[in-house]
Amino acid sequence: MEDLAKIISNMSKEDIETLSLVLKGEDKELLERKQDIELDKVRTLSRDEVFDVKSPKNNPNKLSPL
Repeated sequence: MEDLAKIISNMSKEDIETLSLVLKGEDKELLERKQDIELDKVRTLSRDEVFDVKSPKNNPNKLSPL
């Protein structure tokens, strides 16, 4: 158990989220999403599209979020 805890504690946030979904039984949905992306059925969103983030350099009138 200690070895498993060490492995999990050294995982990236993304890997932990994936592990959580797999353990919840949502691994089939993840596989379908991956296949859809690989087959170009869907397009992944960029970080800016997801968070609608604008760089302060590009828009000096807006304050950056805390």
